[in-house]
Amino acid sequence: MVLQAARGCIDVAGASEPSGTCRVPTGFRAVATQLLSGLRELPCDVYISTGGHALLYTTVGSDALDVQRRIDGECHLLIRKEDHDLFRRFLAAGLRGVLADESLHPRERSRRAYAISAEVVSPLFASPGGVDREGLTVSSDVIDSVSEALLEGNDLVWEIVTRMQKHLTTHTHAINTAIYAVVLAQHLRVTDREDVLDTGRGALLHDIGKTRISAGILDKPGPLTRSEWRVIQGHPATGIQLVSKALGFVPGYGHIIAEHHERADGSGYPGGRRSSQVALDSQLVAIVDAFDALTSARSYKATATPFEALRVMRFDMAGQFNDEILQEFIGLLGGWQELRRGDVRELGTSVAS
Repeated sequence: MVLQAARGCIDVAGASEPSGTCRVPTGFRAVATQLLSGLRELPCDVYISTGGHALLYTTVGSDALDVQRRIDGECHLLIRKEDHDLFRRFLAAGLRGVLADESLHPRERSRRAYAISAEVVSPLFASPGGVDREGLTVSSDVIDSVSEALLEGNDLVWEIVTRMQKHLTTHTHAINTAIYAVVLAQHLRVTDREDVLDTGRGALLHDIGKTRISAGILDKPGPLTRSEWRVIQGHPATGIQLVSKALGFVPGYGHIIAEHHERADGSGYPGGRRSSQVALDSQLVAIVDAFDALTSARSYKATATPFEALRVMRFDMAGQFNDEILQEFIGLLGGWQELRRGDVRELGTSVAS
């Protein structure tokens, strides 16, 4: 059974839709219609919102692409909250197909891939209670799919970077950091494919320990107190504990979670170790982590341009990052920015001189 879609709703992924908003009834979750592009059939019943109530639109097993064609641009969809984990598993499994669909322009593939990644990954960072093994598995599957597509398809790299959401939330920052890390590892000619994938996995989960920190501390606009700063400094250790407990073992990328706030000059935490004591992939993630944080907006700070962020990292934070990797990252960004403007290339020139 398929009913006529209601009009006047907003796509929850942020795409422009007809005016008006749909109220999400209790017990349901809104999902963007573009997410259906990664599915062949619906893994669960799908509803639409009408008058603040959920109306069954179509049932489990329906053709997902047919549903998307019927209502895309008209309304977002609703699924029951208890079906969301199942929905995420199906999205993760279908992501490779979206990324490999050459009938779509790379811009559209990257847009859909980012939306699917955010939908799958976000619950992992939303719960303060703990990290479950299944959530880790599907999130790792998603970042593996994106990583492999980036390694194989140069046409996707720039497009997926421009699709990044730049209002800093824990899960979008995690996805962005993983994308930058994989592309930079490839640029640095890391030849072992599994090492590149582990870099992406570690980058995705680098801040997972922050799920145990209150929003009052994470989003505090003013200076942190000494006790609050100690809480922040504890998130790498908390992160590796959460992941290891959920998996039942310490993963190969665990050191990235533990070390991503160490600094080349010994000024970082938790161990105050210098670059010679920190793994290179951890130093790589430290650079892209800082860059994405600086170029993402928060409630208490504006978004820095790539040029401004790299200038801060290169000069205001001089000595904190592996200089060789940072210069390679500047060069990599300069190549991307050449398509649009020359500001980052200018910084690269000043560094070289």
